[in-house]
Amino acid sequence: MTIASGLPMKIKLSLSAVLLMILWGNSFAQKYPFRTYSIEQGLTESVVYDIEQDSDGYIWLATSFGLTRYDGVVTTSYFEENGLNNNTLHSVYEDNFGRLWIGSESGVNYWEEDSIQKEPDLDALQSSTILSIFQDSNGALWFGTDGDGVWNYSNGRLIQYTTVNGLSNNRVRAITEDDKGTLYFATRGGLTSLNDGSFRVYTMNDGLPEDRLRDVVFAGNGKVLIGSRNGLVIFQDGVTEIINESEGLLSANIWAIETTSEGGIWLGAEGGVSFYQDGKVQNYTTEQGLSNNIVTSVMSDREGNMWFGTNGGGASIFFGNYFSNYDTDMGLPNNVVLTITGDKEGRIWFGMYGGGITALIDGEFNDLNINSALPDNKIYNLFVDSKNVLWISMSDGLATYEEGVLKVFADDQFPFRKVRNVMEASDNSYWISLEEEGLVHYEEGKFTRYDESHGMESSSIRKVIEDESGDIWIATFDGGISRWDGENFDNFTISEGLPNNSVTDIYIDSENRLWATTAGGFVWFDGERFQSITQDDGMPDKKAYFIHEGENGYYWLGSTKGVIRFDANLYFSQSGNEQAFKLITNDQGLIGDELNSGAVFEDREGYLWFGTVEGVSRFDPRSYLSKKVPPIVHLISFNASGRNYRLRNGNTLEYDQNYVEIEYSGINMTAPDQVIYQYRMSGVDPDWQQTTNRIVKYPSVPSGEHLFEVRARNPEGDWSEEVKKIRFSVAYPFWLSWWFLTIIAIAVISIILLFYNYYKARKLIDIERMRVRIASDLHDDVGASLTEIALQSDFLQAGKVDDEIGHSLQQIGKQCRRIVSSLDDIVWSIDARNDTLGDLTDRMQDYVLNTLESKNMAVTYDFDDLKMENKLPVELKENLYLIFKEAVNNVAKYSNGDKVEITMHNQNGSYELEIYDNGSKGKSAKKTGHGLRNMEMRAKRIGADIHIDPDNGFRITVTGDTNMN
Repeated sequence: MTIASGLPMKIKLSLSAVLLMILWGNSFAQKYPFRTYSIEQGLTESVVYDIEQDSDGYIWLATSFGLTRYDGVVTTSYFEENGLNNNTLHSVYEDNFGRLWIGSESGVNYWEEDSIQKEPDLDALQSSTILSIFQDSNGALWFGTDGDGVWNYSNGRLIQYTTVNGLSNNRVRAITEDDKGTLYFATRGGLTSLNDGSFRVYTMNDGLPEDRLRDVVFAGNGKVLIGSRNGLVIFQDGVTEIINESEGLLSANIWAIETTSEGGIWLGAEGGVSFYQDGKVQNYTTEQGLSNNIVTSVMSDREGNMWFGTNGGGASIFFGNYFSNYDTDMGLPNNVVLTITGDKEGRIWFGMYGGGITALIDGEFNDLNINSALPDNKIYNLFVDSKNVLWISMSDGLATYEEGVLKVFADDQFPFRKVRNVMEASDNSYWISLEEEGLVHYEEGKFTRYDESHGMESSSIRKVIEDESGDIWIATFDGGISRWDGENFDNFTISEGLPNNSVTDIYIDSENRLWATTAGGFVWFDGERFQSITQDDGMPDKKAYFIHEGENGYYWLGSTKGVIRFDANLYFSQSGNEQAFKLITNDQGLIGDELNSGAVFEDREGYLWFGTVEGVSRFDPRSYLSKKVPPIVHLISFNASGRNYRLRNGNTLEYDQNYVEIEYSGINMTAPDQVIYQYRMSGVDPDWQQTTNRIVKYPSVPSGEHLFEVRARNPEGDWSEEVKKIRFSVAYPFWLSWWFLTIIAIAVISIILLFYNYYKARKLIDIERMRVRIASDLHDDVGASLTEIALQSDFLQAGKVDDEIGHSLQQIGKQCRRIVSSLDDIVWSIDARNDTLGDLTDRMQDYVLNTLESKNMAVTYDFDDLKMENKLPVELKENLYLIFKEAVNNVAKYSNGDKVEITMHNQNGSYELEIYDNGSKGKSAKKTGHGLRNMEMRAKRIGADIHIDPDNGFRITVTGDTNMN
C-alpha cells in the first residue's frame, strides 16, 4: 500500500449522521459490564502499559512496576529479583515460538519454561527503553525504543535503524505489517514504512492530522489504522479518513487500537474507550464502569472479551453491551428493586422497597409526583392492566395510577394491608394477594376474601395467575400452591412434588405449562404432580425467586447467586443435564447477584429487566452470545507433605511423604468462578471426580505408580481440548520392599518349619518311647511268660508221663522257644534303642555266630564304609534283618561250603546287602524254597530289588533306597 502525498481527507459522514452517532453513543446514563483488575485484585501497579494473552491462555500485564500473570483467578507477579532487567515495563509480546518478550526501560527479557530469561545477543538493548515489540512474517523480531530507533533481531544478528537510515523519528511506539510484507512504524515524528529495504516517511504534509503517533494496526483488506493525538486515521486504497470528536469519539488523543473480526474498531484514548463500526460510535467512560478514562492499551482475548489497560485504574475487562445497569448513582431512588413493569406508552416502571416508584422515561428516572401522594414507599408489586391502569401494591394498602391521576383505596373500601400482587383475570375481575390475610377477589366494586377457612393451605399469598381453563393458581409463603376452580381449593405441597412449601413465583408459559419457583428449587406441573428441578439436577442455587420464558427454549430464573439461564430443550431431552444451566453473575455484568422475588419484566423491545438488591439491570438476550471457547487447563503445583516438586513426570515420594496436594486451573476469563473440573488418580479414584475447587488433596496416597489427570469445562459445557497429566510414584516402606518381604517370608517359613520339625521330633520321641515301652513289655511280660511255659513243659517231661502226653509237652516247649526267638526279633526291631546301622550289623553278627558256629564256616564281614550311627527306618531295618536272617538260615540248612561273605554298602542314599557262600550243594532247594519267597515278599515291602545268583556259589543281593545321611 502507498500513501499519496497531499491527498485530500474524505469525510464520509454527514452532519446528521454525526448527530445520530452522538445521540446513540451517549443517550443513556447507565453502567455496562466492566470488571476491574487493579492493586486490590493483586495487580502490582495501577498503571498498565500493555496487555497480551499467550497461547496458554494467561493474561500478561506490563505495568510501571513489574509484570503480572493472571489466569482468571490468581495473579502472579514478577520483578527484578525474578530476572527482569527493570521493573518499569512498557510492552509484552508473544512470538510464533511461544516465547513471551518483555520490554522494559532496560532492554528486553523473555519468558520461557516458567522463568524469565535473558538473550545475550540482545545485551546492546539494555540501555534502551523498549516501547514496542513485533515479529514480522519472516520471523524477525523488531524492538521499538524510546529514542534509539528500532532494532531488528534475526538469525542471531542485531541491527539498529534510526533517522540516519530513514526512520521518521527515533521514538518508535508501535509496529505492524500488512499483507504485502510492508512494515509500518508509528513514531513521534510521523509514520514510516519499510518495504524491500527502503524507508518512506509520512507526516502531516502527507495528510496525517498529527505527527505524534501512538499506535498502528493492520486491519486487513489493505486497511491500516493509525492512532494519533488528533483522531483515528484510516488508510485504505489510497484514501485517508480521519475519525475524531466530530464523528462522536470521546477524545481524539488515541493511545491504542484493536480490531474485531466483524470489522469493529476499539480505541483507547485519553477520554475513555470508543467503539467504531459502520459509521457509529459507542463510548465508555468511568460513568459506564471503566476503571479509568486514560486508556493506554487495548486487547481482545480468545473468548472475545475486551481488555483495557489504564493509567491509574489498572485493567478493565468488558464483556459486551448485553447488560445496562442502573442504581442510585444514575437516579434510581433505591437499589432494592422488587417489581418492574411497563405501560402502553413505553415507560418502564420500578417499585422499590423504601424508594416508592419511578419510571424510566427518555433515559431519565421520573416519579411523576406519585411518591409524594403515596401512603407508603415500600412497593411490593406494580401491574398494568388491559386498560393501561397501573396497580400499586404496597405494604400499607393498594393504589392505582391512570392518566396522571393517583387513587389510593380508602380503609373503609379496602381495609387490607401488605398487598403483594394484583392480577387481572380473563373476565376483567381482579385477584389481589395479601401477605397475611388471604386472597381477595375484586369485581364491580365488590371485594370477596378467601383464606384458610375456605380450604387454602395458607393465607399468606405471594402471587396469583390464571390458566387457559380459567383456574386460578395461588402461590403462598408457606403452604405450597393452591388451585381455585371456582368452587373449591386444591392444595399442592411437598407431598405433591414441591421441593419446598415456600413458593416465590408462579408462571404459565407459551405452551400453557405451569412453572413455579420455591425456596428449594423450581418445578413444572405435569397435570397431576409437580416435577421438581433442584441442585441435584445441576441448578446453580438452591433458591429461585422468579421464572420467565424467553426465546429458543430458554427460561430465565432469579436466584441468590445471579440470573440463571435454563435451557428447557436440553434439560427435557437429556433428563436433568446440568449443562442446561448457565449462571450469569456480577462478574459478567449483572448489577447484583441477589435477585428479588418476581422482579423480572420483558419490555416490548425484547429486553429483560432484572430487579436486584443493588439496582436494576437491563439485559439483551439477543446480544448475549454464548462463548463456546473451552478453557485451557494447566497444572499449577505439585506438593507432597509440604514439599513442592517440579511439574514433571517421574517424581518419587517417600512412603511417609504421601500427603499430596495438586493445584490446577482452567483458564476462562468470562466466568472463572464457574469452571467445572474433573480429576482422577489411578489407584485412588474409581472414576472421574467433579469439583469447582482448583486444588485437590489426597491425605494418604498408597505406595506404587500413579497417574493424575484433570480437565476443565466452561459454563457452556465445553471441555478443555487437552487432559493434563502427571505421573509419579510413592516408594514402598522398607517393610513392603521385596527384600524385606523375602526376609519375612523366609523367617515365617523357617518358624513354621521349626515348629513343624519340633512337633515332628516330639512325635518321633513319643513314638520311640512307645516303641521302647512296647518292646520292654513284650520282652519282660510276654517273653518271660513263654519261657516259663517252656520250663514247665521241661519239668513235666522229667516226671512219669505217658508217651503221648510227653510228646505234647515236648512240642509245647519247642513252640514256646520258637515264639520266644521270633518275639526276640520283633522286640529288637521295634525297640527305638536299636535303630542305627551299628545295631543292625551287631544283630546280624550275633545271629551268624549263633547259627553258623557249629558249621565250622569261615565268615567275613565288609561293613567298613558304613556310618554306624546313622538311623534306619523301622520297617527297613526289620525287613532287611529278616531277609538277612532267612539267607543265613538257608546257608546253615543247605550249603556244603566252608566260607560265607557278608557285605553291606551305603552310598548317596542307596544301599546294597549281599550274602554269599561258596557251597555247591542244595542250590535248587535254595532257589525254590519257601524262605526265598519270603525274602522276595519282604524286599517288595521296602521297595527293594532282590537278586539270587546260584552260579559259582550262592549269592543273594538286596538293593534299595534309604534316607540314610
